[in-house]
Amino acid sequence: MEPDVITRYAHEHIPITQHMGIVVLAFDGSQISLFAPYAPNINHRETVFGGSISNLGILSGWALLWAKLQTEAVPHRLVIQTSNTHFIKPAIADIVAHCRSDRDRWTEFCTTLKRRGKARMLLSAEICCQDDVIATHTGQYVAIKSE
Repeated sequence: MEPDVITRYAHEHIPITQHMGIVVLAFDGSQISLFAPYAPNINHRETVFGGSISNLGILSGWALLWAKLQTEAVPHRLVIQTSNTHFIKPAIADIVAHCRSDRDRWTEFCTTLKRRGKARMLLSAEICCQDDVIATHTGQYVAIKSE
């Protein structure tokens, strides 16, 4: 799946992604990278707003699973169940989130979703600014099979 397809879907179905200027930079089937520009995400301290950093982390895991589930052709609803962002240092420029999934956990996730109609996956992301990790995000995502 091409990054622009994922970006377009997110902008149409999750309006905050468009307001934040989020763009999918790369998707290779096991890893995704999302970009958010500095200007629309700035706070009163002239750093990137913590909520924007957290949202980018959440969205990186969501987008990875959404894109991978499209290849499985299983109708589903995908939500985040738990979310934790650890802030390491302020971001003073554009930010990028990187999230990946290993093959074994993905296979187990898909098998469970198809068999039981519901599956959970814990994903971690690194959010970077100018080659420094400025935050990490861990989220538990739930896919529910729909008709």
